Amino acid sequence: DTPLTALALGEVLKEAGLPDGLYNVILGAKETGQLLTRHPGISKVSFTGEMATGSAICADAAPTLKKIQMELGGKSPLIVFEDADVREAVSAAMLANWYSSGQVCSNGTRIFVHSSVKEAFIKQFVERTRKIKIGDPFDPSVQMGPMIHHAHLDKVLEYVEIGRKEGADLLCGGERLSLEGALAKGAFMSPAIFDNCTDDMRIVREEIFGPVASVLTFETEAEVVERANDTKYGLSAGVFTRNLQRAHRVVRDIEAGTTWINNYNLAPAELPWTGHKGSGIGVSNGTYGVDDWTQVKSVYVEMDKVDCPYE
Repeated sequence: DTPLTALALGEVLKEAGLPDGLYNVILGAKETGQLLTRHPGISKVSFTGEMATGSAICADAAPTLKKIQMELGGKSPLIVFEDADVREAVSAAMLANWYSSGQVCSNGTRIFVHSSVKEAFIKQFVERTRKIKIGDPFDPSVQMGPMIHHAHLDKVLEYVEIGRKEGADLLCGGERLSLEGALAKGAFMSPAIFDNCTDDMRIVREEIFGPVASVLTFETEAEVVERANDTKYGLSAGVFTRNLQRAHRVVRDIEAGTTWINNYNLAPAELPWTGHKGSGIGVSNGTYGVDDWTQVKSVYVEMDKVDCPYE
């Protein structure tokens, strides 16, 4: 399931004159990965993927005390307070759920909306989602492409059915789409919005990694912070409010490594990217990311005589 970009990058670097052996692409499955993570000649392992695989890699790397960096899964909260600009919040919710067909680890798939603005939020969220143009991702006018493959599409659609059975209200989407022509074999689906969700539902607790959004209602700041933190994950979080004091207070209390105030899913290279709890170890991007790939060495140089009390 790994994208072919790693191979393409290798070809580009070779063409650019990079010496052989400086950048290597090794293809293989679980056994190949274990050979790398367990090898004493490897000093660091960086992995992006699900939590269970990351935990297994950490165990394989432990005997040789390798430095590790894990960017793992998420079930991130997006919190919309009563004073938020609803249209802006809906825009962020769409970026937080539909970008890359929902296949983004940081997506804010648990959308907590204050009860006083929930009706207006839902109305806009559904209306704008239904207008999304789905099709060929190479077409500049298309807003959503296919899932990575049909096996993953089947898994995501299974979660849609789970949501229905759990009692959540499917407001739109959640259907397999059959497109024509060259797109007929594509793994397409319409983005799904569930309302009246509860914290114990599987669609709310488990990472789906697809275009499935769950909307929940809250009343108080303390309540929503506690509920937002009620997860094994801690990758990302977003807060929408005009009250910046409250915004900073909430993101301080949210157990997540990467947070946004009045926006979502922006990742400039200078911004450290990290996960808390079961969402990761280590940091990417920014100066902290450079430090994570650096081994510190202390060197003391004496420019005078040794101060020794012994004869």
